[in-house]
Amino acid sequence: MHNFYTATLKKLQLIFLFAMAFCAAADLRAQGSVKGKLIDSATQKPLYMATVTVFKAADTSVVTYRLSAEDGSFRIPGLAEDLPYRLLVSFTGYGVYRKEFSLTKGAADLNLGTIPLEPGVKDLDEVLVVAERPPMVIKKDTVEFNANAFKTLPNALVEDLLKKLPGVQVDKDGNIMVNGKRVNRILVDGKNFFGSDPKMASRNLPSNVIDKVQVTDDKDELLENGDDNLNNVGKVINLTFKKGVKKGVFGKAYGGGGGGENGGRFEAGAIANLFRDTLQVSLLGYSNNLNRPGFGWSDLMQTGGLQRNRDVSGGGNNSSNNSNFGSNISINGINFGGMSRLGGVTTSNGLGFNLNHSPNKKKSFFAQYYLGRVRTDLQTNTSTKIFNGDTVVTNASLYNAIVKGTTHTFGIGMNLKPDTVTTITATANYIKAGEDNNSNNLQSGVNNFLGDLNNGNVGINGKTGNDILRENFSMTRQSKTKSGRRFSLTQGLIWNRKTTDTYTDAQIHYQYPNQLDSLTNQLREERIPTWYAYAGANYREPISKKFFIRAGTRYEYEHLENDIATFDKNGARYDLKNNSLSSGFSRNSNRYFLSTGLEFKQKQLSITPGVRYQYQQFDNRLSTMNDPVVQKLNNILPQLEITYKKLTVNFTRDMLLPDYSYMIPVLNNTNPYIINLGNTNLLPAVMNRVYANLNTYNPKNHLNVWSWGEAYIADNDVVQSITVDKSGLQTIQPVNANGSKRVAANFGLNQDFKNKQSFTFSWNVGTWTEYRENKFFYNDAPSIQKRLNSNVWSNLGFNWNDKLEINPAYSFSYMNVKNSNPLFTPQSSFSQTAGTELIIRYVKHVIFETEGRYLNNNAFANPEYRRMFMWNAGVNFTFFKDERAVLRLYANDILNKTRNTNIIPNQNTVRTVYSNILGQYFLATFTYNLRPAGAKKKVGGGWSLF
Repeated sequence: MHNFYTATLKKLQLIFLFAMAFCAAADLRAQGSVKGKLIDSATQKPLYMATVTVFKAADTSVVTYRLSAEDGSFRIPGLAEDLPYRLLVSFTGYGVYRKEFSLTKGAADLNLGTIPLEPGVKDLDEVLVVAERPPMVIKKDTVEFNANAFKTLPNALVEDLLKKLPGVQVDKDGNIMVNGKRVNRILVDGKNFFGSDPKMASRNLPSNVIDKVQVTDDKDELLENGDDNLNNVGKVINLTFKKGVKKGVFGKAYGGGGGGENGGRFEAGAIANLFRDTLQVSLLGYSNNLNRPGFGWSDLMQTGGLQRNRDVSGGGNNSSNNSNFGSNISINGINFGGMSRLGGVTTSNGLGFNLNHSPNKKKSFFAQYYLGRVRTDLQTNTSTKIFNGDTVVTNASLYNAIVKGTTHTFGIGMNLKPDTVTTITATANYIKAGEDNNSNNLQSGVNNFLGDLNNGNVGINGKTGNDILRENFSMTRQSKTKSGRRFSLTQGLIWNRKTTDTYTDAQIHYQYPNQLDSLTNQLREERIPTWYAYAGANYREPISKKFFIRAGTRYEYEHLENDIATFDKNGARYDLKNNSLSSGFSRNSNRYFLSTGLEFKQKQLSITPGVRYQYQQFDNRLSTMNDPVVQKLNNILPQLEITYKKLTVNFTRDMLLPDYSYMIPVLNNTNPYIINLGNTNLLPAVMNRVYANLNTYNPKNHLNVWSWGEAYIADNDVVQSITVDKSGLQTIQPVNANGSKRVAANFGLNQDFKNKQSFTFSWNVGTWTEYRENKFFYNDAPSIQKRLNSNVWSNLGFNWNDKLEINPAYSFSYMNVKNSNPLFTPQSSFSQTAGTELIIRYVKHVIFETEGRYLNNNAFANPEYRRMFMWNAGVNFTFFKDERAVLRLYANDILNKTRNTNIIPNQNTVRTVYSNILGQYFLATFTYNLRPAGAKKKVGGGWSLF
């Protein structure tokens, strides 16, 4: 086995060295450059971020491009001698400059000197012919990419196109970043597409119908924040279609099947899009058992209004050993698709409908509906070690579950612009979801000195339901007479009803300290209806050219109930109420906020000190207590924001009341080995937080730099008090503690080199590091846990004339956990992943793709899990006119070496989880693309910058 991995690594190294050698060989060819300086012909001022593109004069194919620097200068290297070129300069608001040239031997560096551009042109597209469109232009606050300049596979989606754009990163779960900033939404011709989740567009629309990709700051988020700092908001991507698409129907249908080690595999689906002037209609259907969720996490969060709900989880497992297994979406215990948090194999089915209607530029309406059904088969083998000095209690768990869920999601909304200074938005959304969870859990506990402690079987049959209704309204009005004056109103309502019925049948045999058979047959009913409403206003008033006054107010009301009724089994019925495990809880909360601040602006420097008054009152009523627990807080909290260019630093102080779930005193014994208690005496936490972010782009050398960092310290934080008895039973209760700390930072660099006609190269490197320090109590003894997590990654990209693409990547992760209590053994581990992606398009109508990754995690003693090699490969055959049909033959985990594993250290425990996965399978999929007349050009264009 060791020889196999050694040989594999050598092959990866050879591929990498071949690519580097190819790059070096390309540098030996005769090359030259062209340079100059761009200025405004009227003011003589330099022009920053104008696009300078070099074409081959013979066929107008693009060679490369650059953006001008702050002083207006540009330099384009890597040009061949004795080849006719055309240089084109384009800049919004200016006329186009064209210059034909060629580089001669002995004078390969051409200086065009100062180039004046004539101002006054309103629309750049009016003076550019299609063949001359540059790959990238800057239009005021929008970066616009020419989609035809970036080649993708015939069956590629928008996500594949985005991965090729400079400064854009797409992770394995489909989350999109632009220069380190998250993408909040993807619009299609300026309209919503299946709600607000970017993945609904990026993973369903074909790339061949896209004309332009426009990236801009999220102005809606800016208005919601009530400030003017673009550094604090995410990005919005707008996809514009090719002209012929807007008058026709386009879409695709696909179907495929195959098999593997763990049974048959299939996928099928279709998407159809209809455009008629002001109307846009999209229909989507899918079915697969490949762990692919139908709808996105972000969309369900925003559509369902779940941001405030604490019982939310989502996203894939970030362990490097799990990077090939898909992602899951789970909200309030409802699985919306994909694998479960611990793994498993999921079958997903769904339908979707999206409608947009814009009768004119002042009105836009939309409606959406989704139906999703999932079934997850999950088997996990878990070992949890509980440390207490030289004593180790090991709890083993063999868990089998079948989870079935159905979800209905409805949404409507409108955007109105009655005049040039007023914007009105209103939305309403409803989610109805249900889930059945049938599981069986074989458990046992062993003490390394005393031997067997317990063993047993816990069966759970759970039913969960969720009804969520959300309504939002916002209005923003700018002043027509005074620049900088703005007034905004926001209002919203959320209703949520969650119901959970959990049938637990458990039989536990205890050997220590006394032999005892414990039998549990109970029904736990939980009802959680919630109302939440808010209303707020923000106002900004300029008092001079440099000073602005900000003021805001907000009111929030929440009513929450949590009724728990536990019934013991009586014959065949569960009707004997267990009062010790039952309770009623309700909370009414009223919150008032008043804030004000003075903003100072001087060129690119902005300083905004402010103060926030906050009043909070919570009335907590418990059925087990005669008097309510009333919490009142009056606080005056400072805040400060400093912005210089692309750097922003924030300081805030907050008072955070404990979550209601921590206060419910009735114990939860659903898991007989872990008992959870509540605490009605919890105090509010005080948090001081500093946050900074920096995003900058150097157009002269295509270098992107992005980073963020935060640090906070909290007193009265909610921590755990853990008590472990001799039989291994844990009792956990939340308590307050001072001194919780967190320091985290994220940093990244990426750059593109386009110096060659046929060869391009890109690289990116980044790191994420987090340090946490939290107190906890173990058998009444105070302890401090210190946790360090760090990850470093790097990627390279090589492309030779779109015939060969090689993309090697490497990442390294390190984890260390220490406790001040000497009874706990420090835990540390590292993992690393090395791999490469290879795409070959040398033979016409045949595209070969393969990916190999080597993973090494020293946390595992077993070599089978410590070292793994994952190899996937596929070949695509294109057919018919315009390559509109694709047959893809794909093999997943060819070597059948992939395992799903995870190690989770926390306080006094280390949990190791092994779970089932898709494993090796082979799949043949046929895709047919229905293309409108405007999308008949070669897929993705005839050249590429990567």
